[in-house]
Amino acid sequence: MTSDSNVGMLRETLPDAVMAPRTRTTTITIHGVANDMEPQRLSTQLEGLNGVKKALISSYMEGGMRGGFVTAQLEIEKGISLKEIIRSIQDMNNELIVLPLKFNSWIWRGHKINFGVAGCGKPIILVHGFGGNAGHFGNLITYLADHYRVYAVDLLGFGASDKPPEMNYGPDLWAEQICDFAKEFAEEGAVLIGNSIGSLTALAAAAAGSNTFRGLVLLNCAGAMNRKGLMQDDLLLQVLSPIFVAVEYLLQKPRIASALFNRFRSKGNIRKILEEQAYRNKEAVTDQLVDILYQPSTDQGALNVFVKVFTGDPGPRPEMLMPQINSPVLVLWGDNDPWTPINGPVGKYFTKLSRERGDVQIFGLPDVGHCPHDDRPELAAEYIFPFLANLDW
Repeated sequence: MTSDSNVGMLRETLPDAVMAPRTRTTTITIHGVANDMEPQRLSTQLEGLNGVKKALISSYMEGGMRGGFVTAQLEIEKGISLKEIIRSIQDMNNELIVLPLKFNSWIWRGHKINFGVAGCGKPIILVHGFGGNAGHFGNLITYLADHYRVYAVDLLGFGASDKPPEMNYGPDLWAEQICDFAKEFAEEGAVLIGNSIGSLTALAAAAAGSNTFRGLVLLNCAGAMNRKGLMQDDLLLQVLSPIFVAVEYLLQKPRIASALFNRFRSKGNIRKILEEQAYRNKEAVTDQLVDILYQPSTDQGALNVFVKVFTGDPGPRPEMLMPQINSPVLVLWGDNDPWTPINGPVGKYFTKLSRERGDVQIFGLPDVGHCPHDDRPELAAEYIFPFLANLDW
């Protein structure tokens, strides 16, 4: 038996290179695998990449984006970032969609919830916006997962999560989902990072479970889930209200709703919206991103979710929720967002609040659009890391 003092002496005599682990293990998901003959070849290719010491590939699974997928457990050299590895795989074969997550299922109130997990350490939960999913956070995760345990959750009705027809979709429902998820997987206290409606959901979750969350990061926070909650802010919306009422009426007609939804969710339209409105960095709008956002819209039940979001209850506003928040809040805002501009009512509210509360910070991100986490993830990370480092968790 070795005494503690002997162990200490042994450690002092061993060089750092021996004591410190030289590699770490991470798991990624690779979509676009053609057939069950591909995993063995893919394993050899991955082990040929700079920084990858070993690659264990799961069996081929049908479905997902671009036909089939596998998970890959990689042993990576310490000095190589996850971002570098994913870029190398993408360069190796542009037909692959590489997500830095291991995906799992969780049953919530009888419904399957899809979520991904990456990294080790203190927990972060990522909450996507309307039409998004866990995969939309892939680029930001490559920064966060080298230092934290990161969960990206598909909200009920989106991504690969179930889309039950009876639900009243909105921030209140999703806040309950996120609170329960945090209690299940991050009981020590997590940080929430949300984008757009996901920010609104994060606020609602923090208001409902004040002792569950250590901090919030809001990326271009939405003022409400749909136009009903924004009427008081925008004179143009008030003028156009009869038109929106007519559209909501038409959405109740199945054939019309289906035609509008199919046009809205087409790959061409998704790309157009991203390039012309949501993103400033056009290089970030890739075929892979379009597929990540498009694929869940083909699921049965996606149309019903679309209609309910546009015609349902708008949910609580940030001004209603922030007085109930007692944890630090970091607000990041792409300053070229045409949907929720930083000089709009919600942006002005957080700017004013940051002068009144010492635990609220807001920063505008130059030449960034509605999705800072994917438009300019490296810039978003520059603000997120110091915020996380200063939290009490």
